[in-house]
Amino acid sequence: MDLRKYYSKLNSKSVKNYEKQIQEISELILELKKKTSNDGKFLFRIAESIISFAALEVEIGEDFFEKTPLEKMDKYFKNLNKELRPSNYKNSFLDPDYSAKIFGEKTGKYIYTVYSYFRQYKKFAFEHKIYQMEKYNRMFLEMYSRIGTGKKLTWNYLKDLIIRYEKRFDPDETVYFYKEMFGRDFTHYREIVLNSSPKDLRYLYRYNVNITANEIRTAEFLRNYSKQKLDKLAKQIAKAYAQGFINTGKDISKKSSVLIRFSAGQEELIKRLIFFLNKDYGLLSIVGAPSSTPVNKQVPHDLKFTNAVYFDSGYAEKRLETIETSMMRVQDDLEAYSGIILVESFGEKPFSPESKKTAWSLSADQQKEYQSFMNKNQQLRQKFIPRAETSFCIIAFPSPEIGNNFEQIFEDILEVNMLESSKYEKIQKNIIDVMDMSDSIHIKGKNGNLTDITVKNQKLKDPKKHTNYCNCGADVNIPVGEVFTSPQLNGTNGTLHIKETFLNGLKFKELTINFKDGFISGYSCSNFKTKKENEKFIKENLIFPHKTLPIGEFAIGTNTLAYTVAQKYKILDVLPVLIIEKMGPHFAIGDTCFSHEEDKAVYNPIDNKQITARDNEMTLNRKTDHSKAYTGVHTDITLPYEDIEFITGLTSDGRKHDIIRNGRFIVKGTEELNTPLDNAGI
Repeated sequence: MDLRKYYSKLNSKSVKNYEKQIQEISELILELKKKTSNDGKFLFRIAESIISFAALEVEIGEDFFEKTPLEKMDKYFKNLNKELRPSNYKNSFLDPDYSAKIFGEKTGKYIYTVYSYFRQYKKFAFEHKIYQMEKYNRMFLEMYSRIGTGKKLTWNYLKDLIIRYEKRFDPDETVYFYKEMFGRDFTHYREIVLNSSPKDLRYLYRYNVNITANEIRTAEFLRNYSKQKLDKLAKQIAKAYAQGFINTGKDISKKSSVLIRFSAGQEELIKRLIFFLNKDYGLLSIVGAPSSTPVNKQVPHDLKFTNAVYFDSGYAEKRLETIETSMMRVQDDLEAYSGIILVESFGEKPFSPESKKTAWSLSADQQKEYQSFMNKNQQLRQKFIPRAETSFCIIAFPSPEIGNNFEQIFEDILEVNMLESSKYEKIQKNIIDVMDMSDSIHIKGKNGNLTDITVKNQKLKDPKKHTNYCNCGADVNIPVGEVFTSPQLNGTNGTLHIKETFLNGLKFKELTINFKDGFISGYSCSNFKTKKENEKFIKENLIFPHKTLPIGEFAIGTNTLAYTVAQKYKILDVLPVLIIEKMGPHFAIGDTCFSHEEDKAVYNPIDNKQITARDNEMTLNRKTDHSKAYTGVHTDITLPYEDIEFITGLTSDGRKHDIIRNGRFIVKGTEELNTPLDNAGI
């Protein structure tokens, strides 16, 4: 796909001025290099970046990828990310600590925010978005003009500058943003995948993502992998995606497109997935930009709240207006869109970010405004892409970063991902029958795990026809193995404790969450030295932008094979939530699994009972005040089998029915679930 041609309409407004800017900035570099002031040094670094990426924009084309040797290409692109590497980042204006050190804490916050705009130039250059580069060139020239008159880059000047640029909304740019995400005519990444040659890995660099040994080794591994196995796997993923529509009573035939997100290096699998989605279900694949190994995970953490400079109700209102008008302009693509398939990778070392006082955070008023903005944005998405008409499917495979046993782990995870749904659904029905007899479920930890929580079941009107628990096979979430419910909030009380867990890409140590009538009433962890730092870390990364969250889901994972694989290779700490949630009881904080689909009746396989626990006390607010019904958050937190003393159903008349006791399933008909644990000596 010719991106220069694709963005030509937007670029045509800016290209002449852009060319003049580049000429002017090129001439200014020598003058800036001589300046010894902090302002001069700051602008010199930006000018260097502008000119460097302007040259990249000219150079990047078909000839570049065809003529440049792989080694030279790898070195070239690594150099573009040099500033972001941890060893260099501490001396970058992108680092809040460094900017604060040079400019002082107050001005430093605005300095690192401004600098972040110019680090986007790599993306702009790669995609030939001249219109974006021209906009920020103007910002640079304004700053240069100011210091040229002897004035400094003060915090209040920079604040006004940022606000002025951020509050300029171009509906055309937003339309292109949605076209890149949902547009059937945006074929850039799909073409890279379909045209990729496993014998020439230079194609990986066309994505403009960080390419490391992980991505290269993955591509090489799949190049030599069994084509029959890849075909079978791709067909199974496509089938699972379609099954998600069947299980929820949705009509996939009304849709014609599906979004695929994946990890760079997985192209041999994705090619086949694209083929089977089209052949078997008539779906055109829209392929999104792939993920890859991050250069430095601290960077996005530091930049997380730079919107604190400009975010207010006025910005939110104008942004929502622009989003709505833009979605209306791409409505044909949105109506064709059926949902998303995520093919994830895992194995990265757990990351504990540094909490920096020099970085931005939202004020209490901004958090409130942001919560309102996210709620309204969610409503807009529901208007144009109703969840009741779309679905999803997620599956994950190891990255070579997982260790020397990568190939063996891949094979074992493949076996886990290919487990047959019907077998597990029959076993899980026995667990559901016991849990439906219970008024509440008591979960107690052991081995130093302090979990002690009672989950309240919702009242069943007709137990012969209704159930609280979903019997979950391998459709939207692969692998198989889970029963889940939306608990009643009132009466759900206690403590959830995890010694170590990996959530939203971050490592949490000794995570403790207390619940009162279904809502978070307190929390702590041991990532940092002080209680205040730990609470801030949890609030910003698990609860934000809310003050509290409800328990949206309680579930029991039944995939003991997955658990034994995790123990066999000692990889529990790097597994994704997708697999971990199938390996023990888990609790989701935030929305229920039926969010925005509560009025659609769904039924379990085998007994055809209707799952009636689709609402809770919070989601029922949707009937009177939508803003009080949803959180836009759903984070699963899993308790490992080895840390479970018991999971017991408690009836209203005082009887107890063990479901799990000392890490083993007790319910009659579930004995087979213990076999992998017994065979592994766990």
